[in-house]
Amino acid sequence: MTLTEAQTHAAVTHARFAARRDLPMTSCPYVGRQDDTSRALTQVWVRAYLVIRPPAPDAVVYTDDGA
Repeated sequence: MTLTEAQTHAAVTHARFAARRDLPMTSCPYVGRQDDTSRALTQVWVRAYLVIRPPAPDAVVYTDDGA
């Protein structure tokens, strides 16, 4: 499975648009689809989104107890 340049460009453009307008990460249009292309586009989208809006340092919990 290979993504086309147009697919990648569209995913990155939409992700940047969403991040700059403070839309939630859940606005990714590819989430929930089970085909290989959608999973790959989700990764592209999330990567581009996080460049603009990285998570806060305390947003990720790495322990089971939440500490």
